[in-house]
Amino acid sequence: MNDIKFTSGLSVVADAHVAFRGTPFVERTAPLNQNALWMRWDRNMVVDCYSDMVEELAAIRNRVAMGDMSPLSKYVIAGPDAERMMDALIPRDIKKLQVGQIYYAPWCDENGHVVGDGLVFRMDETTFRVSADPGLSWWKQHAEGLDVRVTDISDSYGILTLQGPRSREVLEAVTKSVQELPFSRLAIVTIAGRRVEILRQGFTGEHGYELWVKADDGAAVWDAVEAAGKPFGILPAGAWALDIARLEAGLLIVGYDYTSAGPDHGGAGIQAAGKYRASPFDLGLGRLVDFRKADFIGKAALQRMSNTGDHRQLVGLDIDWSQALDGKGLESNAPGNLRRVQWYPLKAFRGGKEVGHASSVAWSPSTGRMIGFGHLRREAAETGTELTLKWNKDGVAADVRAHVVGLPFLSLKRAAN
Repeated sequence: MNDIKFTSGLSVVADAHVAFRGTPFVERTAPLNQNALWMRWDRNMVVDCYSDMVEELAAIRNRVAMGDMSPLSKYVIAGPDAERMMDALIPRDIKKLQVGQIYYAPWCDENGHVVGDGLVFRMDETTFRVSADPGLSWWKQHAEGLDVRVTDISDSYGILTLQGPRSREVLEAVTKSVQELPFSRLAIVTIAGRRVEILRQGFTGEHGYELWVKADDGAAVWDAVEAAGKPFGILPAGAWALDIARLEAGLLIVGYDYTSAGPDHGGAGIQAAGKYRASPFDLGLGRLVDFRKADFIGKAALQRMSNTGDHRQLVGLDIDWSQALDGKGLESNAPGNLRRVQWYPLKAFRGGKEVGHASSVAWSPSTGRMIGFGHLRREAAETGTELTLKWNKDGVAADVRAHVVGLPFLSLKRAAN
């Protein structure tokens, strides 16, 4: 590995051949990558699995893990008209968003289809940030004619996610001063002498945080968090373990679980077909649509969907893995070649009639089951309903049995402690 040149996108040595584009943490994550497995995420490469995915996932669930979420796009939306613009785009009431508070929200086109979803937080009265899938064209398009500046700061910050039941103890140890944050709140602290923004958030269902670190400070902050976490059994967790964790927690990803209705190319390496566009109601996000607020993009279409109930239902699926493998391939009580999240949708049938599709199907080590999301017609979405998934087995369609279950697959802890 010594002959590979890494770049974080901040600077490139003249005439050097760059193997790939790393994140602000690549100087630390690369030496830890025992498997030399990397995953492309938008413009960057991140570690796919440091050593063993199951161990990394267990650290998230039982102790604490640190991971690299830096490739998420990060935009600043600032100016006298910033609140006006955000209130027109976000179906939640932006006027109620306080400084230092974070909303999770979807945003839609005029047809009520989701363009993207992510975190929106207010830095001050006229400045917002967005953390989500790529969408610069979308945000700039809606800033036209307004006194607003949209700035892409994606390369200016790394995001170190700290997740697990002992994450609070690690944060207290590394900051030596931070008090516990309420869920979806922001604080500014000092770590290793560097200014770090901490969001009480995460994408695993566990108690956790996102640490926004200036790119030049990535290595120093990584070292400090890693050292503080050693007494608590901290492990680095790669993209594979984080992907399984978000599935177990019932959290969806644009590109894998639905198709963006926006103009920007997504960050996912695989994109679902256009027919998988979805409304917030299709994605179980109807609670985030506030019809009491003034007009916003997609409101009329979403109101019709809400009134008629004409949308899919998001459910959990418990899937018979033995049918997918002909009962073969059991490795340490887990089907090893089904542990990867399948990002291609699978058609779902009930009584021979197509009733929707499944997405993000994978073996879940935490539950000991093969699980996935079901995007189903209302009549097929009742808990306990038996379905048939059309599984692609060596190019041949095979029937695999599944049952509808509730979401999330694991109890969420992030807002409870």
